[in-house]
Amino acid sequence: MSIEIDFEALSNGAINSVDASNVYWDGDGVLDKMLKVINSNIKIQYDEGRLKGTEYADVYLGAMQIALTESIKFLLNKDLIEKQIEGMDVKTAIDEVQLAENSEKWAIQKQVLENQLEMSNVDVAYKEQSLLKDLEIRDKQIESANADVAFNESKKTIMEQTRKDNIRSKAAEQFAEFMKYISAANVVPGPTDFANMRGLITAMNTGIANPDAIATLSTSGADYVKP
Repeated sequence: MSIEIDFEALSNGAINSVDASNVYWDGDGVLDKMLKVINSNIKIQYDEGRLKGTEYADVYLGAMQIALTESIKFLLNKDLIEKQIEGMDVKTAIDEVQLAENSEKWAIQKQVLENQLEMSNVDVAYKEQSLLKDLEIRDKQIESANADVAFNESKKTIMEQTRKDNIRSKAAEQFAEFMKYISAANVVPGPTDFANMRGLITAMNTGIANPDAIATLSTSGADYVKP
């Protein structure tokens, strides 16, 4: 595998001067830009008296070696760094797409949950209405049952009253027939007959007044006095 170095990218500089007292290196390569910084810093150190004699040459030579080494290293790693940056850009783009997809999916899930909640609320409201309707129907059924019970009680009372009225009517009819028979028999009742008749009249009156009363009548037998 061959390694290629773009020397134009490393250095495209040249000596430049305004006058003999102001000579400098000028260029846009990586090494050129590093030398500008190094030269300016070394000059400051020399002007301040911190570098003297051979020290200046040693520092400058060492700085040149470091600048050259780091410039070449930078160019060699530049493609790798660019590819890494490109890979990061691709990953960022993929992440953005996934985020958009997830956001859309979350929005759909949110809408589904909101729809389920709304349906649940509707179901609860329907069940409440249904429960209220069932309770209303039950109340009406209870009311109807109570009305039926009251009607049956009233009907029973009327039937019982009718029965008693029929008994009273029958007792009065029988008493009238008995009196009619006595009158038509053309007989004169004896002393015992009068007592029996009084007991019979009392028993008949008691039956007419209260059909539930038990009438008792005792007699000592016929005691007629014929004319």
